[in-house]
Amino acid sequence: MRRYYYHIIVATLLLAASCKAPQKTIYFADNSPLNPSVQVDEIERRKETTVLPEDILAIKVSTISSILDKSGANPVAIFNDGGTAFNIASSAGGGAPTAQNNGFLVDANGFIDYPVVGKLKVSGLTLRQIKELLADKLKAYVKEPVVEARIINYRVTIIGEVAHPGTVVAPNQKLSIIDALAAAGDIPITGRKENVLVIRETEGKREYARLNLNSRNVFNSPYYYLKQNDIVYVEPARIRRQESNDFLRFYLPTFTTLLSTALAVYGIVQISK
Repeated sequence: MRRYYYHIIVATLLLAASCKAPQKTIYFADNSPLNPSVQVDEIERRKETTVLPEDILAIKVSTISSILDKSGANPVAIFNDGGTAFNIASSAGGGAPTAQNNGFLVDANGFIDYPVVGKLKVSGLTLRQIKELLADKLKAYVKEPVVEARIINYRVTIIGEVAHPGTVVAPNQKLSIIDALAAAGDIPITGRKENVLVIRETEGKREYARLNLNSRNVFNSPYYYLKQNDIVYVEPARIRRQESNDFLRFYLPTFTTLLSTALAVYGIVQISK
């Protein structure tokens, strides 16, 4: 009888060991429902992105006057000709072609130097607020101005244990941790999904946040949606840090899994005798 219980304990431990590692490679694995029905979570509305120093703004002004003016004159040309040429590129995924964009660099004090209007404080404002501010300023020069603005260097840096480390640019000013990792080729089995580090600099402070991508609670984290210039670091798993040759990297995980399975089967067979 004692031997019978011994076999049960051994088989249970081996099965648990063989399942533990794969469980850590699955996104949002915890709190999985036993029934297949759809689950709905209440979520807060995502806050609008605010402009920060060193952002580059692309600003376009249009007006109904330029459409109605049959003389061919463009009353807003001077407002669209300003800015400096910048090279904006994403290097994640093997390197995207470099694109040149004209934009207004937000200086260290949060100002841009806009044609005719002069210096404007834009740091800390949302893009919607910047549009309204510029439209109000331009009413003195053009009729019914319509302003479009976006951040053309909204990017995050992905490093560590991902398929394609590098920078990821978000043209729509919205980038979640999942979007960023997908653009970087995802986390391989040798990376730790339960301990992803986000480094963020805001108003003279540097913040360090840890995200557990094995948990659905990650969606509630204030760091789930990334901000411009965030750094995401994916830590390698312990077995990856201990690698010294190709055998450990490619064959040891498979060998360990097969051995665990064989021992588990052996234990079950012994129990059934």
